[in-house]
Amino acid sequence: FQGWVRQEGLLSSIPEIKGWVSPRLNIRFELREDGLEIYSLDGQKFLTSLELSQRLEQERLKAEEASLQLEQERLKAEQASLQLEQERLKAEEASLQLEQEHLKAERLAEYIRSLGIDPDTL
Repeated sequence: FQGWVRQEGLLSSIPEIKGWVSPRLNIRFELREDGLEIYSLDGQKFLTSLELSQRLEQERLKAEEASLQLEQERLKAEQASLQLEQERLKAEEASLQLEQEHLKAERLAEYIRSLGIDPDTL
């Protein structure tokens, strides 16, 4: 592998690319058996297009999974809310039924009084 650097407007060959740091970009080049690796000043390896593509796909899958989990939680909360509303309606219905029974008992007591009988003595 051959590298070149521009010096005073001319291209000069880099004698040893392994470990060479670009004076302009401040990145380090390492030559491995499987290819060239480039590192930033803080030692982070630049990703190849394949590695970057794989990482992006992993992040996309993670985001999709998080989105699905969020939707599942939303549906669970909606179901709990519907169940709570159903219980509230049942309680309201029971309250109305109790009120109807109370009114019915009052009318019956009035009828019994109209017959001259005290309903409290029965």
